[in-house]
This record gives sequence, structure tokens and C-alpha cells, in this order.
Amino acid sequence: MTCKCLSVIIPILAILLALSFPAQAAPVGRFLLLEGQVDFLKGGRLPAAAARLTDPVELKDVIRTKSKSRAQVLFVDDTTITLAPETQIAVADYFYDGPQGKRRALLQVFRALAHTVARQVQKVEKPDFLMRTHTVTIGVRGTEWYTLILPNRTNVYNIAGLLELRSSSPRIPGSLLLPALQYSEIRLDQPPGPALELTPAILSALRRMMYSGPGEIPLGPSGGARLLPEVDRVKVPEAITSPYAPALTPQHPGGPPARQTPGTGP
Repeated sequence: MTCKCLSVIIPILAILLALSFPAQAAPVGRFLLLEGQVDFLKGGRLPAAAARLTDPVELKDVIRTKSKSRAQVLFVDDTTITLAPETQIAVADYFYDGPQGKRRALLQVFRALAHTVARQVQKVEKPDFLMRTHTVTIGVRGTEWYTLILPNRTNVYNIAGLLELRSSSPRIPGSLLLPALQYSEIRLDQPPGPALELTPAILSALRRMMYSGPGEIPLGPSGGARLLPEVDRVKVPEAITSPYAPALTPQHPGGPPARQTPGTGP
């Protein structure tokens, strides 16, 4: 009789103990490359710590590269993002379920220059991968692009695939579908500018800047690149609204980091 009771009680105790400990959020990515001084704010909170290749990348983490430094992150959906010197991004949301074909991602770029390669392009009505800056929300329908942050505008350079650009302000209507080998300037509180040709000279300059950092290289009709001021305190919002969904909230941790695959980045 005692054995029968124990056979019932022990599984129940095991379930109760499991429920009594909060689940640990699974990483949404990992570092593939760290050069020079790279730090990150876990959960977007100070103090900053030096990044290591063994560190997981998790929701709300803020990654910062210093002068003459670079970093590359591989996310769970096989997306890679490479950060040029003096770049700062936050992982506002990232969820990916490959077998179900579901993804919800939002990266916030605060300053400088980032090169992104999204290998998984889902066949969905609205973009499920968003990148946001102070002037633009990028809906990803393509595979490779550069995002350059300037004081009063963002330049988006599309290498392959298709991107959908909207002002980051919900008050500004209008969008632009940006095809491959085109770029656009999106100014503060304005709709996206016209699509312009991405010339070999501009592309070569972007590739150099991925190592040297943005400088005074002409990259469009508005002139050269000037960095935004360094942001020491970054608040990653609990929920970020977008033109594609009522709210994007980091409530799904996603699966384990994907395996390293050869990239096409610089």
C-alpha cells in the first residue's frame, strides 16, 4: 500500500517542484565574431560587460561595438547581423519556430552601421522580421541589406530581395517597396524617399565602413555619414508597436541557437 502511495506522490512532487522554479529564457542567438572592444547590457540594463564568444544573446540584450571593433551575431533562424565599429543594437523581440513556419523578430538599431543577412524568408502576408531605427521601420521581405544611422535620417541599402520601408512614426502614412540594388533615405517624421540606384561605388564604400566605421564618405544625395551621439543608457521597451502588428512583446524565448553556417557578410 505504501509503495502504491509513493508511486502517486513522487510524480506529483516532481511536477510541483518543476513549477516552483521559473523557466530560464532560452538564448535567441550567439556571437560568431568579436573584434576589439565589444560590450553588452544584459536585459538592456547597466552595468555593461565585455562580450565573450561563449555568451548567449538573449531578449532585450543591447550590443555595442567601440571604435575599431566589430561583432557578428547568428540568430536562431540563421539570420546574421554584423555590426561595424561604433554600432549599437537591441534585441527587442525574437521568436522562431522552424517546423511551424512561425517567426516574430524585432531588432532596434540605435547608431552607426549594420549589415544583415536573413536566410529564412517566410511566405507570410505581413513581414515577420522587423528592424527599427529612429526614423524607419524595415519590413524584411528580402535577404541582405545595410542599415546606416545618421542624426536626422536612416539610409537603407538593399542588396538582394525586397524590403518594405515605413516611417517609424505612426503619424506618417505611406510605404516604399525597395527592390534589390536600390537604396532610400528616410528622414525624421517623413515618409521614405524615392528609391535610388545602389552603385558599385556606394557598395564598396559600405563594405569599407564595416571595418573602419562610418566616416565622411558620400553615400547619397544628402552627403556623408555623421554618427549619432553615444547612448550610454538604453531602455528596451516592454512592447514596441509597429505598422504590422498591434504590439511586439518579447514573451516567446524561441529555441536553441542555430548551428554556424557560412555567411555572405563582409
